[in-house]
Amino acid sequence: MVQFVFATKELETQFGHWQNFINENFKPDSSKGDENYKVNFDGLIPTIFDHEGRKFKIDFLSDNLNYNKVKSSVNKEPLAKALGSGQKGFKLLDLSAGLGVDAVFLHQLGFKVTAVERNPLVYMALKIASEHLPEIEFIYSDSLKFLETVTPEQFDVAYFDPMFPEKKKSALPKQEMVFFKNLVGFDEDAVNIVNLATDKKLFKRFVVKRPLSAESFKRPAGSIEGKIIRYDIYGL
Repeated sequence: MVQFVFATKELETQFGHWQNFINENFKPDSSKGDENYKVNFDGLIPTIFDHEGRKFKIDFLSDNLNYNKVKSSVNKEPLAKALGSGQKGFKLLDLSAGLGVDAVFLHQLGFKVTAVERNPLVYMALKIASEHLPEIEFIYSDSLKFLETVTPEQFDVAYFDPMFPEKKKSALPKQEMVFFKNLVGFDEDAVNIVNLATDKKLFKRFVVKRPLSAESFKRPAGSIEGKIIRYDIYGL
């Protein structure tokens, strides 16, 4: 169940259509327990709460920590270098939009970004946030199904950052990320997504983000490593 709360009639008029979208598309996983959520519209950016009061929101305009990172250039940033630094082209498909952090970052580096998100609550938050950054196109779809419709001419490069459970118990991340992970779950179809994207040769370059110690989904043509993560590169 998702409860919508609008602070004013004006906000309800502006954003009320999202209530119908969520009712039609949100299918909670009953195995996770209490699946009651609240969407609070007390301004132009909604805040989403779970039943324990944890919350998150996506705000491209005001959240400088996540969406206005210090960066160098498209030729020096590790992710951009893995994607070819624009030499393979700038039309980019992000197969795991999530909170939109990487999509915004890559847009700021010059890529023309289309990002796919399959959770309707997260998609709603992304679309509302993108009213302040309309250059990024967010699409509501399952990534595997969307890939089946893609042709090689649509995008130059693609990026995939699958979410997986941590192998070791460590200090919990901030509460917002706990909530987000509980909401979206894990990408159990990640192997299928990687196989489809690479076998069909849909992109000039396809980059997959992995923890540094994790195995590759399949043998990459190359990798760029950081301190805790690496970018596996396919299609060199």
